[in-house]
This record gives sequence, structure tokens and C-alpha cells, in this order.
Amino acid sequence: MKKIESLSTKVYFKILVYLILVISFFSCANTKEAKQINKPENDKANVIWIITDEHNFRTIGAYRDQLPKDQAFVWGDKAYVETPNLDKMARSGVIFNRMYCSAAVCTASRASMMTGMYPMTLGIPNNSNKKGDGKYLKSNVTTIADVLSDAGYITGYSGKWHLSESRTDRGLDKDKNWWSPYPIDNPNDTYGFQDKRFMFNGGHDKWIGVDANGNPYKANHKAIKPLGRNDKYGQPLYTDGKSDNVKFTTDWLTDKTVEFIDAHKEKSFFYVVSIPDPHTPNEVRAPYDTLFDEVEIHLPKTYTQAQAQREEKLPKWQKPDGKSDDKKRLKRDVRQYLGMVKLIDDNIGRIIKKLKDEGIFENTIIMFSSDHGDLLGEHARSNKGTIHEASAKIPCIITQGETGKNPLIPRNKVVNLAANNTDWMPTFLSLLNVDCPKVAGRDISPILNGSRPADWKDITYTRLGHYAAITEHYKLHLAAKEKPWLFDIEADSSERVNFIDDPKYTTIAKKLAKDVKNYMVLAKDNNPKIQKLIDNILTK
Repeated sequence: MKKIESLSTKVYFKILVYLILVISFFSCANTKEAKQINKPENDKANVIWIITDEHNFRTIGAYRDQLPKDQAFVWGDKAYVETPNLDKMARSGVIFNRMYCSAAVCTASRASMMTGMYPMTLGIPNNSNKKGDGKYLKSNVTTIADVLSDAGYITGYSGKWHLSESRTDRGLDKDKNWWSPYPIDNPNDTYGFQDKRFMFNGGHDKWIGVDANGNPYKANHKAIKPLGRNDKYGQPLYTDGKSDNVKFTTDWLTDKTVEFIDAHKEKSFFYVVSIPDPHTPNEVRAPYDTLFDEVEIHLPKTYTQAQAQREEKLPKWQKPDGKSDDKKRLKRDVRQYLGMVKLIDDNIGRIIKKLKDEGIFENTIIMFSSDHGDLLGEHARSNKGTIHEASAKIPCIITQGETGKNPLIPRNKVVNLAANNTDWMPTFLSLLNVDCPKVAGRDISPILNGSRPADWKDITYTRLGHYAAITEHYKLHLAAKEKPWLFDIEADSSERVNFIDDPKYTTIAKKLAKDVKNYMVLAKDNNPKIQKLIDNILTK
């Protein structure tokens, strides 16, 4: 009996050891799996901020969905580009339908993005045009990257910056990019970005080469030839005679984003990738350059209206600018522009895939935005600079994952209240639970969650020579030596009618005039001529 009892004890002991080994095995397996998920060292969400340049919101499917057909397809029923990645971001997050730039020009708008301040307050009313003009982001101004670096985030930036002063008397250096730019008043300042090796100050160069020493440079676009093979990312390689490692800029910047994620996936990070497209020149690499060759392009309705009113007494910004008079060239530009947007969306898909592959997608906030719009033939004008929707309204989509519970960004929400890009810094920091310094922008995160504050005002501003107050439905445009122009976006989506003298709009005009006055105080932007226009409206 003792013998049997002893045997049973041994058996039990062996079983116990076996169970411990099994548990240990699965415990190790789970530990390995947990490591592969790459959770950050803390619970702070990562941020990827994708910025494009001069982007017409109508080229994004999620924005077309917000518009009536005649506004969604201004270049024709077939002249549109599918943007599945951006559209999915909008369904998984929030799309801002009334987001505006603080100024419809690169440098001024980007200054607001990064600081939460209005351009005039920063001394940057427009782009830097020559060396010594002082139009750059000073080193004593706190950026969102400064704040997040102090909060423990790894911060990085690649692509177009356009916030450092011009180094030549010709504006941006036409011959080469300025890599890792800095403020003239403090060359050691990094704007808060710990990794800005692949930041360049400006330009809209379509091709980036890497030399024998691994240094990026502006490739010779006139000598670009395909090599007929792809790199490790599956993207096509080209040569310019100097290097066989040349890529289209949008692809190359996405590579840098993927590499940054790979290097910092186990920590909380804030990374900005600033793509120079779809800004002019309107050209894109194969096969995107021929995707829309067979698509019939129509001229926008407002193109025809503006051309018909060419000789009428209208403000300059309501007349053709001459850049779009060549109809054949304009249609070619539209086709290339749509191709650029398609390539951008495909590369956004690459970034999302990388985040998913690393298991950090659900813990990463992704924001897509642009610095300003592009008229692209609307109102018989090109580029930006006016108060028209295609120029001043900008795409803005923000999301966090797709399936995670309790995301910081609600799912499938459309915000129609007016806002602008001074609001981005305080909103980002609020979402991340990081204190924000005092800025002019508003924290719009309560709007995301449907808890609109009782004192919330549906008003925002944009300023570039002109001054404008904007709400969900109306815009008041004031410019020296011009008659004030009041837009009703719902009644006249083409923006060709001035309602300023319509008695039904007197109350609205007065309210918006007061709002412009409030902006001038907020931004420390005193202008006696604009003040006189405001007084005239208020005393009507």
C-alpha cells in the first residue's frame, strides 16, 4: 500500500511539473505576443499628423459625400478620384466640414497650425519673399512639438516646413532644398522636433534623391528616368544621373514615416509628415499620371460665370486671374491633380498598414489636413489666396483606430460648426491630456464629444489682405477700398452673389462685423481702414 502511495505521489509530481511547464510555455508565448503588440511605455496615444499642400477638399470622397451633386462634381460627373483610405478615416473618426485656414497662403497658415496663434500676432502675414524680411517662426514661440517634447513624446517631422526665413532675395531657394531648417534668431533651435533630418523649408520638388553618402537632395527633375525596379517598400526607383536612388517625393516621405514608426513604436510619439503635393507643378509619377487621361473634364460652373463677368465692376478676387484662361492646360492640370491625390491616399494606406502591422494602430491618433485649398479653375482662378470655399476651406479628418473601445475620437461624426487651424494645437493637447500654453485658438475637443459649451460661438476667421468672419452658413469679407461682401453659402453655393445690401441680412452683417472687430483685438491686428468699414456696417 505504501509502495502504491509512493508511486502515486511521483505521478502527481510529474503531472504538476508538466502543468508548470505548459503554463510557462503559454506565459512566454503571451509575453512574446505582448511584445509584438508594442504597447508604449505608458498609456499616452501616439499622433501621426499628415499635412498636404494646396488641397481642394472636393477631391476627397468623404467631403463629396457632404455636398450636393453640383458642388461635389464641379469638374464633371466622372472627374473624381476614389480616396478609400481617407474615406475610411472619416467613417472611423471625425470630419470637419467647416474648417478654414487662418490665411490662404502657406507660411501664415502653417504658423497657426504649429502654434495656435494668428499669423499677424506672429509677424507672419504671408510668405517669406526675401532674405531679412523677418517672416519666419521665431525661436521664442512655443510650438505643439515643444509642448509634447516636454511631456515625454518622441517628436519628428519630415517634408515641407516653410516657416523659416528665405535664404535668398528670390524667395525660396530654387536650386536646392534647405534641409533641417532653423529660425534665423537661434540656429540651435529645433522648433521642438527631436528628429527633423528630413524637414525641408520649402519648395514643391517632385523628386528626392539620396546620394552615395546617404544624404537626401533635390533631384534633377529634367533627368528623371525609371529604373524598372522597385525598392524594399515596393515603390518604383528612378535615376537622375547622379543617383539610382531617386523617388517621387510623396513616396519618399512616406518611407521616412514608416521608418520613424519602426524606430519609435515602443514609445509615445508625435510625428508630422508634410507632403508638398498636390501643390503645383501639377505632375505626378506613373501610373498615376495617366489614370485620368480618358476622363472628360468640364469647366466648373463658376469658371464660366467669372469669365462672363470679366468686364463687370467686381473686386479683383471675383475676377479671372488669367492663370486658367488656357482651357486645355487647365483640364490637363485637373487630371494630374487627381492623380496626385490618388497617390497621396495610397501612401496614407501604407502608413495605416505599418501602424496595424506593429499593433499600435488603435492607440494612434491620425490627423489629415492641409494648409489651404486650391481653386483649380473655380472662379476662373488657380491656386489660393481668396475667401472662396475652394481656397480658404481645408480638409480636416481626425481618427483613432477603427475597432478600439472608448477612442479619444468618436466614430463617424461630422462637425459643421466653423473652426480654423489656430484651434488644432489646443485641441490636440486637450485630447492628449497635456496642458496647453495660452494661445488664440480654441479647444474644440468638447465639440467632438457632442458637448457643445453653452458659451460656444459658431465663428472663425481668416485673413490675407482681406479680413473675414465665417460661420456655418455665412461669410463676411472686408477689404480696404472695396465694398463689403456678404456670402450666404446655403442660398448661393457658387459664391457669386453679394447679400450685403439685402435688408434681410442686416442683422447677420452687423453680427459678423462685430466678430471681425473681436478678431482684430484677439490677434492684435489693428487696421483703421477695416475698422472704418466695420463702423459703416454697424451704423446702418
